Amino acid sequence: MDSREDAPNDDRPAEPPTSKSHRDRSGGFIRRHKALTVLIALATVAAVVVAGLGIWVWTLNNKIDDIPRVDVDLERDDRPDRTQPKDALNVLLVGVDGRGTDVRQRLEEGDTGLLSDTMMIWHLEEDHQNSQVVSFPRDSWVDIPGYGEAKLNAAFSYGGPELLVQTLEDTLDIYIDHIAVVDFEGFKGITDTLGGVELETADGGTQNYDGDEALEYVRERKSLPAGDFDRIDRQQNFLRQVLHEATRTGTRMNPFTVDNLIGDLGQLLVLDDDWSNGEIRDLGFDVVTQGAGDVVWMTAFNNGTGTSADGQSIVLLDVEKTKELMAAISRDEFEDYLEDNRIDRLPKPEDVP
Repeated sequence: MDSREDAPNDDRPAEPPTSKSHRDRSGGFIRRHKALTVLIALATVAAVVVAGLGIWVWTLNNKIDDIPRVDVDLERDDRPDRTQPKDALNVLLVGVDGRGTDVRQRLEEGDTGLLSDTMMIWHLEEDHQNSQVVSFPRDSWVDIPGYGEAKLNAAFSYGGPELLVQTLEDTLDIYIDHIAVVDFEGFKGITDTLGGVELETADGGTQNYDGDEALEYVRERKSLPAGDFDRIDRQQNFLRQVLHEATRTGTRMNPFTVDNLIGDLGQLLVLDDDWSNGEIRDLGFDVVTQGAGDVVWMTAFNNGTGTSADGQSIVLLDVEKTKELMAAISRDEFEDYLEDNRIDRLPKPEDVP
């Protein structure tokens, strides 16, 4: 008998022979194809992100370049030695009220009508993480080079930023790296960009201040019990809240908000022309990546108020104690200083009863 008669009757075409090695090669090709697709997608996304970041950095640089600068010559033969570490900074913040006028133009023209209502020295430690801000009452009685004894804010009226820097450097025996003139009007834009600023009210509650309300808050003096001293506390409190809102994670990780804030600085600040775009950008990126860190707000030592020989109401600045404080701050030794000294410090929000 033919053995073929016992074979099953199956008209289906025969399947080509397969092997495990063949299936492995096919599956490997599919896996490699998928992996390649994922890599291409990731590379495309990365390229878009890098391009977007590049555009943002370019825009940011342009906005930094738009921050007004003014020619300020701080160099002179008898300046105090610079004692701060290499990357630490002493920056003089001068608050003026331009009342809608062009502060930069007025500075360039030597306008003596600008009054410095607020003077603070901001020390940024070498790690650009922690800092101290010391306010100086505008009525502090000091020796102004070339003019004799007068109120501290008179130095700005007599000789602009240069004379004010010289007066503070000579009085306190410190070196000031840069100066930033702050136009109060500019606070409106920053406040509104942040969606308002939460500040404590007289009854112990809180209120969200918009730009116009914030401007009134930092300007007020006459209705406050301690006058200029209370206004200093208000200005420090407001700046602290602005800094907190501007550097919290949600804000500093949003490139659109950061971009708008940099634009607002053009309406708020006038900087000395030695402050380069690179320095400002690097400082800004430090803040964006690290936050503001711990900022201590305080007022220079003083012995209250008094009357000058010509009948002016003045603040009696304690020069020696303030010099010791500023020396420690400039050397990044503030924490060591606090171990043996007390300061007139703005209470932290959680410390307020």
